[in-house]
Amino acid sequence: MRVLMTVVGALGLLLLFDGLTTRERRRKSPLLRRLDRLADESGMQSMTGVRLIGASVASGLAVYFVVAALTSSSIESVVISAVAASLPVATARARRKRRLRRFREAWPDAIAILISGIRAGVSLPESCLSLVIRGPRELQPGFAAFTSTYRSSGSFRAGLTRLAAEMADPVADRVVTALVLAHEVGGTDLVRVLRTLGDFVREDLKVRQEIEARWSWTVTAARVAAAAPWLVLVMMSTRPETAMAYNSPSGVVVILIGAAATGLGYALMLRAARLPTERRLGA
Repeated sequence: MRVLMTVVGALGLLLLFDGLTTRERRRKSPLLRRLDRLADESGMQSMTGVRLIGASVASGLAVYFVVAALTSSSIESVVISAVAASLPVATARARRKRRLRRFREAWPDAIAILISGIRAGVSLPESCLSLVIRGPRELQPGFAAFTSTYRSSGSFRAGLTRLAAEMADPVADRVVTALVLAHEVGGTDLVRVLRTLGDFVREDLKVRQEIEARWSWTVTAARVAAAAPWLVLVMMSTRPETAMAYNSPSGVVVILIGAAATGLGYALMLRAARLPTERRLGA
């Protein structure tokens, strides 16, 4: 076990060093690409897929040593540290969910401002520039990046591309696509398209809020039901005789079965309460 922990610790330190010092690589594995996309969509600008892995290894090791010191049970420490290792990714997913919810709530107002500007005869680029000041607060950083790129390059398309990259939001991708087509092709139905898109986003937000309100108790119950037995187990294992019982072969089997049952039940509860996630264009 000591050799294994030494190897895992060395691997964690290597990943942390690589994530803090190495720039983007030309080729990345599908896992790293997914983690990079997760970091972008969560709004953590300094985070990358490699750094998420490093944070997972570090948190898992820290919890392992703490639980091992409290309980003297290797199997409990391994199981609980495995759960702790997933916390950085779970945190990034929670941040992404909250961030996308805020964007979804803000986009109808931004689209309404664009429609009013276009109807007043303001050019499409100027209408987008006005959102830096007049737009919803959640979207202002993205439109500030658009303004910087547009004024430095003079390219409306480049500015919108920067906006989509900065927002990392499915709704932003759809708005950007509509604006690019309208600007380059000269579409006369831009107002109708934007109004339809705004109505769709507003209705989707309303339905999601109703469903999330109804299923919030399910998610809370799943978290409590998953965490409570393991907290009790850690408290019981602080006694030497209990730790010895769980270090025995039969105790290891009991803990592994309990871990599998907890993980399966928690996953099924979250699966039942999960809403479909919009995919980004080109993702």
